[in-house]
Amino acid sequence: MIRKLYPDGKKKAFNVTYDDGVLQDVRFVELMNQYGLKGTFNLNSALMENEFAWTHETGLVVKRLGTDAVRNLYAGHEVASHTLNHPYMHDLSWEGVMWELSQDKRNLEAMFETEVKGFAVPFDYYSDMIAACVQECGFAYGRISEMSHSFHPQSDYYHWKATVFHCEDCLEELTAQFLETEEELALFQIVGHSYDLDAENMWERMEAIFHTISSQGDILPMTTIEMIEYLKAMEQAEITDGSIQNHSDRSLWFAVNDGVYEVKPNEKILL
Repeated sequence: MIRKLYPDGKKKAFNVTYDDGVLQDVRFVELMNQYGLKGTFNLNSALMENEFAWTHETGLVVKRLGTDAVRNLYAGHEVASHTLNHPYMHDLSWEGVMWELSQDKRNLEAMFETEVKGFAVPFDYYSDMIAACVQECGFAYGRISEMSHSFHPQSDYYHWKATVFHCEDCLEELTAQFLETEEELALFQIVGHSYDLDAENMWERMEAIFHTISSQGDILPMTTIEMIEYLKAMEQAEITDGSIQNHSDRSLWFAVNDGVYEVKPNEKILL
């Protein structure tokens, strides 16, 4: 029996994807680093430049981090686009969407001196036109607002769904199910905003989740782009009863009977 695995022979992958780049990200990144986890942080570069602020319904003043504050904050994590200005996308033309995406991508790449490959839609409107713009701008994936409530690895990378929103009542239940699942290439991705942790008094709740996940030996912390690039590479693998051919440019991992095998880029192994 051949089972597909994540890098280093791990059975499962975990990620947190948080939007907006707000002041609470400083504490949140420290918490993630403490537990050795990886996040994807989706930013609006124009709102960072003017340190935009707004008032949450609980009275909490939510403040965007400025450009100087974030340059080193997200080291070891993924930075992705969340549009330039966080607009309501249903009001925008093709040209308007392309501007929001392409300018944010350009600004973030200049700011962080790295390629920005991911996009997360603001608010909850997404369409085939927006998905086409995401592809046209050179992004590798587009994360939408709908949740999957599933651990199944997805293949529609331009309608990518996180598993669960962190304020949902089912967060702990899904976490427990993730620990028990035997689904191949299972992944668990939590989406939210770090300001919710202050507004809804959720810091202890999230730390409990992180403690649980990090204590498991079969779960690999990954960024969203790491998950997606690995899944795309795995799609190229040619698997038969007698061999595994890796047609990608990265190592792939498999469990075969009682052994774990790393199949290197463009390598073929006989079983």
